Amino acid sequence: MQTKIKAFAYLGEKLNHEVIVDLPLKVTKVTVLEAIKQQFPQYKAEISECSVAINQSFIGKESYVMSDIAEIALIPPVSGG
Repeated sequence: MQTKIKAFAYLGEKLNHEVIVDLPLKVTKVTVLEAIKQQFPQYKAEISECSVAINQSFIGKESYVMSDIAEIALIPPVSGG
């Protein structure tokens, strides 16, 4: 299923702030990251370090059904000062 994923921070700039990837009907953080890495292998290392948010909540190992998802976001690590 083709799905739009929002990308933020420096990675958002590299990926034009959103990407469209094919995802299965059930997704996890790993399946989202792998789909993006397949489409953008030149950013594989950066994508591997990202968090994934579904419906504005960070996800871990849980899985989600695509019909329950309104938004997916890719969020690179940030540092504060």
